[in-house]
Amino acid sequence: MIQLVAILSVFALGIVFALIGAVKLKLAERLGIDDAKVGGLISTLMFTSIFVVLLIGPLVDAWGHNPFAILGFFLVGLAIFLFSSFNSYKGVVFACVLLGFGGMCVNTVGNTLMTIVLFGGKNPPAALNLGNTFFGLGAFLTPLLVGLLLNRLGFSKTVSIFALITFVPIILAIVSTTYPELDPEGFKLSGAFALLGKPVVLIAALALFCYVGLEASMGGWITTYLTNVGLSAGRASAGLSGFWISMMASRLFTGLTKDIVTPENGATVIMILAIVATVSILIKSATKNHTLAILAVIVTGLAFGPIFPTVIGVTFSKIAPELYGSVFAIIFAIGLLGATTLPAAMGIISKGKSIQKSMLLAALAALILVIISLIMGRV
Repeated sequence: MIQLVAILSVFALGIVFALIGAVKLKLAERLGIDDAKVGGLISTLMFTSIFVVLLIGPLVDAWGHNPFAILGFFLVGLAIFLFSSFNSYKGVVFACVLLGFGGMCVNTVGNTLMTIVLFGGKNPPAALNLGNTFFGLGAFLTPLLVGLLLNRLGFSKTVSIFALITFVPIILAIVSTTYPELDPEGFKLSGAFALLGKPVVLIAALALFCYVGLEASMGGWITTYLTNVGLSAGRASAGLSGFWISMMASRLFTGLTKDIVTPENGATVIMILAIVATVSILIKSATKNHTLAILAVIVTGLAFGPIFPTVIGVTFSKIAPELYGSVFAIIFAIGLLGATTLPAAMGIISKGKSIQKSMLLAALAALILVIISLIMGRV
């Protein structure tokens, strides 16, 4: 039961991060807003998440997973319901703030809990790879279901279905009785602040700054890139789907084949994957061949998949469980900063040109991740 709570937490997070992008065209029409204001909603979600995760992480360490699992599912469901109901831009902004609060609750609960309850707590990187497959599933299914239901049911009913999906796990969160019992003396607020000075935490934060920025950039720009090299809009969308599916597949394979990545070899695995990602992104920046472009997108997804869970898993293996929430808060907040800066920088560089040229910046970020992984293996 508790394993399901952890998995459904990251599944709900996938819905949180995919929802605005999935409904943005109909939402803009409904509210009478332009792309800039839609972008403002995404920024509201991201910036709320950055600050809230820094609060929720230490609180999970201090008070346990149970209250924040319940609160997270409730706030996500409420925010999505309000999202479906409000007809004003200010109302939807408020819903996005709530979505950030709820999202960071389920995010922190899911990523700290699955480390303890999957594989007996003995292999955090493999546990997080397996669990975060369901984040990808939530992010992938959300636009797919929106596409299937929006014209049939309309905006409000379609979005309300996602609210219902995220309300249901509240029951599991309430009735589960096997939450890990953390040592109440193991957490001290001063210890949480002291983590900022630990090299293992700082290195992980830099790794996630690069990686989360890269994932957000590829997720946001792949369809533009593929149309720039001459593919139709339909094939470009299929290419983006292939990117997300390949990420899920590599995470699932890494999680189920749990001897592939361990706390001991995790940094080496990240280095190899970052090298593959660097090469595949460089190919994207240079090729006009349609087949090669699609192949490079798929390979990038395969390389990206295990990086995020493995960075967190390797870091957790060097930290006491009583501080998992605080550690996760710090490194994920820095990762979100990467997600707000790298995609925007690529857009600025490509202004008046093709997004293909700005892929060089993404390749540089992947190369920096290679260097960071080398340091990670030594701290």
